[in-house]
Amino acid sequence: MSASRKVNEMSDRLYVGIDLGTYQSTIASSADKMHTIETVVGRPKDAVARNFLGRDVLFGDDALKNKLACNLYRPMAAGVTQDDEANLAAAKAFVSHLLETVDPEEYDEVLGVICSPSHVSFTDKSNLVATLRGQVNAIMVVTEPFATAYGIDEIAGSIVVDIGAGTTDIARVYGTFPTDEDQVTITEAGDWLDLQLMELIKKKYTGAQVTKDMVRKWKEESSYVGGDTREVTVKLSVEGKQQVVDIGDLIQEACGLIIPKIGNAIKKIVAGADPEYQPILRNNIILSGGGSLIEGSAERIASEIADIGDVKVWCVEDPINSVAIGALKLASDMPDDMYTSIN
Repeated sequence: MSASRKVNEMSDRLYVGIDLGTYQSTIASSADKMHTIETVVGRPKDAVARNFLGRDVLFGDDALKNKLACNLYRPMAAGVTQDDEANLAAAKAFVSHLLETVDPEEYDEVLGVICSPSHVSFTDKSNLVATLRGQVNAIMVVTEPFATAYGIDEIAGSIVVDIGAGTTDIARVYGTFPTDEDQVTITEAGDWLDLQLMELIKKKYTGAQVTKDMVRKWKEESSYVGGDTREVTVKLSVEGKQQVVDIGDLIQEACGLIIPKIGNAIKKIVAGADPEYQPILRNNIILSGGGSLIEGSAERIASEIADIGDVKVWCVEDPINSVAIGALKLASDMPDDMYTSIN
């Protein structure tokens, strides 16, 4: 008997935690399944492409491998569903694909907690709910920093800084759901950093032909701040001619540009807290999201905000999956009346 069938016999309800990210998305289920897929949808450009690909829609790496034959959609720009027909349709198709990876059809009910940036509009939340209508029975929308804090049992008093691709989301957490006043979202995040690095490369190597996907890959492999400049050699096409160049100093410079942006946002969150709680919050600042993988980021951010008093900044162990894991834990713990039915 399969493990999933045993779970099905014990319970007719499946809980899922979903982190719908700008760049990649993760789903975790109460049946001990977890999958991460790049948040990109491809649709064949024409009839020839459709016949060549043999499909009407492609997802994740599959879409990227065939990007020249597809119209690509990144439906979760800035962490929320873009409000146009093509992207809404792509988002719904993507969420269906993500859900299929955890076999929801084996259960009578599916309840999900889906995570969003700290500040999203009513329309954005409505669009998130719309992507899951007909696919789950009930949903709860929570912010990414709160899901991370809940998953690692750090809700008693902490500041969580989720450095994603589209946004950096920062929240004060102290034993309850954070309010709008407890949170701040800034657009300086992974995508912003990629653009800074791209411009630095083009400035140093005139005529360099680089794409955002190339720059993101280099950043993810070699990002760092602080310390001595490192050598990072990559192959560049400069006016059609391949060259091997060193971009180590540029990666360090680009990554360093985001530190003051995040530092200022953290200071704002601390300053807005109850003064009796500020020392507790300052000494438990938690970094999560892909941006927390920048080597040396915790130390540099701590140095950036040291003028507000004693601080402690640390990174979660599993920054890519921490939001989905926290969302799943929250999904299992919350009473039914906390959910919104969307059947």
